[in-house]
Amino acid sequence: MDSAYLVLIETSGNQNYIFSTNKLRENVGASELTYQAGTKWILEAVGVINDEEINSSASVRTLLRDPQKNPSIDDETLEKPVEIITAASGKAFLLTREEAKAQEIIQSVTRKALISAPGLDVSGVYVKIDDWEADGSLAKAVVQVYKQFERARSRRPSPENRFLRLPIVSSCAISGLPATKLETIGTQKVAISQVSVSKRSKAEAAKDRLTELDQRLQAQIGQLLSDDNTEEEKRSWLAIVHADGNGLGQIFLNFENYIGDDKSNRNYIEQYRKFSLALDECTEAAFKKALNVFPKESDKKHQEVVPIVPLIIGGDDLTVVCDGHYALEFTKIFLQEFETQTENHDGIRDIAKAAFGVPRLSACAGIAVVKRHFPFSVAYELAENLIKSAKEVKKKVTQKVTQKEDKNTPFPCSAIDFHILYDTSNVNLGDIRDRLKPETNVQLFHRPYVVTKIECLKEADGYRWAETHRWNLLSDRIKCLKNAQSNQLNKAPVSSSQSHALRTALLIDKKSADSQYQLIQQRYDLKPFKESEDSLFHLTNDGTHETSFLDALDAMEFFKNAETDNESEPEVAG
Repeated sequence: MDSAYLVLIETSGNQNYIFSTNKLRENVGASELTYQAGTKWILEAVGVINDEEINSSASVRTLLRDPQKNPSIDDETLEKPVEIITAASGKAFLLTREEAKAQEIIQSVTRKALISAPGLDVSGVYVKIDDWEADGSLAKAVVQVYKQFERARSRRPSPENRFLRLPIVSSCAISGLPATKLETIGTQKVAISQVSVSKRSKAEAAKDRLTELDQRLQAQIGQLLSDDNTEEEKRSWLAIVHADGNGLGQIFLNFENYIGDDKSNRNYIEQYRKFSLALDECTEAAFKKALNVFPKESDKKHQEVVPIVPLIIGGDDLTVVCDGHYALEFTKIFLQEFETQTENHDGIRDIAKAAFGVPRLSACAGIAVVKRHFPFSVAYELAENLIKSAKEVKKKVTQKVTQKEDKNTPFPCSAIDFHILYDTSNVNLGDIRDRLKPETNVQLFHRPYVVTKIECLKEADGYRWAETHRWNLLSDRIKCLKNAQSNQLNKAPVSSSQSHALRTALLIDKKSADSQYQLIQQRYDLKPFKESEDSLFHLTNDGTHETSFLDALDAMEFFKNAETDNESEPEVAG
């Protein structure tokens, strides 16, 4: 085979599409449509071209690994002109022998999106690989196809332009888009848009798929499908958790650098597919492990449920809506388990070692904890800004992979940033954090927090920074405020009134806070917060005075973990 065509099909604006309403049924259905765009629809289109009946309800990972169902494009004795490299939620890579077949696949999938998922932005592009037999030709094509995709996406009009309001029509009661039909929701008939219709129709399929992850999700999501959310109404706080892997873009764009001496296209495909599928498996395994944080609950039918709705679980991405009181511990366990899973998976370990010098991957997360009826789209935007803040850890904890490098690269280190939104008057993270800087060189927050085990970071530059930002310190400080410790200092626990007095003083200036601390330190147990004899603040390398007192005070009621809440509490670390 002299040449081939590399095809990329990908969805855009997924978060806006999923979180455009506060209806969890629609959020779940939108997530399912995004998933099907990169998996089921791809398999169906390829099945038609390859004249192969593909059971798209079967495990996608099983199909991709099956050489009978997904044969190598190199084998010209088989009349199978298409090979799927990867197919995951919202994204797929394929190879075709003919340009017409590449066009046919893109046409099939995008037409399906227009009909089955109006409002979902799906684009497809392809590039020609002129010399298929040349080592590295596929790797170069991957870079080219991403550039081609960005150009094509920038020239296309937004999907919102499909929903014009002339002639004037009724508005959808859920999305605000032009209504197309009346549908019974609960006991009422309401006008809804075709976008809402398509999302609601796929919620059942999402329940079936997610049940394979954990049986308890079936009852939880089934409850949403009934349009009876009375059980969910009892949760006064919800959290949107968004987690994303660190440095995965670097790995995928420069993948040929990490696959060893064999730079052939076939080895590239096999390693790329193996790594991509392993990422899915590790993310799902970490998610399952983290579910144990939640308490055992039952619905009206006495089915065990878990108070979480996964919206995106694929590759290195995780987005969930869950009970806000357990969100911090859920995320911590997920990130720690993600590191463990990737270190133990042979599909990832060697690639990670070549890329980062450490045989594991890491991830960061942003957590926005909001009141039940707060707009999901705004909460997600806050979570997205929080994950950007958490990813600052990549600049703080670094290393040199080789001695030849002039600058350091990020060291695999997972971190969390969070915010509990008590005040909804301003939800811009920059403004929120500015209010926590009463003076030029004073900062009343210590976030983000590192959840990677501190002993794993001893070889990294920035170890000292990570040590002072480790999650266990926050945990110990919260336990102190909750009086969960055995009191060896013969001091009283900090009362709520004294906590409030300290908060008020902190928001004035450092001098007031130090005075308030000195006034009570002999009577109350503040050992975990103690940074010096006379202050709750410590001085950072850049000359900023920081304190973690408000972090612990804000998170105190949102640090629940059903696995450990009933266990005996360890002593506070000194």
